Amino acid sequence: MVGLDVSLLKEVFRVAGFIFGVVSAYYWFKASTAKVTGKDNGYDPGVELLYEDPDNKGHDIRVVATAKEQSRLNKIAAVHTGLAVLFQAAASLVPSD
Repeated sequence: MVGLDVSLLKEVFRVAGFIFGVVSAYYWFKASTAKVTGKDNGYDPGVELLYEDPDNKGHDIRVVATAKEQSRLNKIAAVHTGLAVLFQAAASLVPSD
């Protein structure tokens, strides 16, 4: 009975590590494609730089707000990556049957 609990614990750690890894990849992709174009974006950068993106005609990209948004998403991704590594390390420390 104890062996079953240990193998279940190891599997839970592996699945949790996988899930956190997938979530991390999602946030890093989202950060790499983030663009802030609207005035009502929740950021008050003080001085804003505008860039006319050919892929986003009619909307100027707000450079400072975009950098802040990408940074915020990268922080979320980094936390999820750390959790993924932690759970994978924990899974490797659980003894196998």
